[in-house]
Amino acid sequence: MHKAHLWGMYVRQQAGRAGVGRHLVDTVIAHAAKHVEKLQLSVMSKNEAALRLYKTTGFVEYGREVKAFKQNGQYFDEVLMELFLDGSNK
Repeated sequence: MHKAHLWGMYVRQQAGRAGVGRHLVDTVIAHAAKHVEKLQLSVMSKNEAALRLYKTTGFVEYGREVKAFKQNGQYFDEVLMELFLDGSNK
């Protein structure tokens, strides 16, 4: 097994600015680095806070599923991101 997928992370809005999300992501990265070479995730394009968080922790976008979600008649893309845990970023 050379890759893992971070799935289903959620931080309450009240905790968003307290660094909880960053701590969770850093903990997942540290754990994954002991077991796999690459960590992947996906996030809705409208979730700007999550996109910023993942980018600051080193994740890069490698693809996008256009119109992956539809909410109240509006479409959103799913952004596919990855982090190579050896620091190579490809």
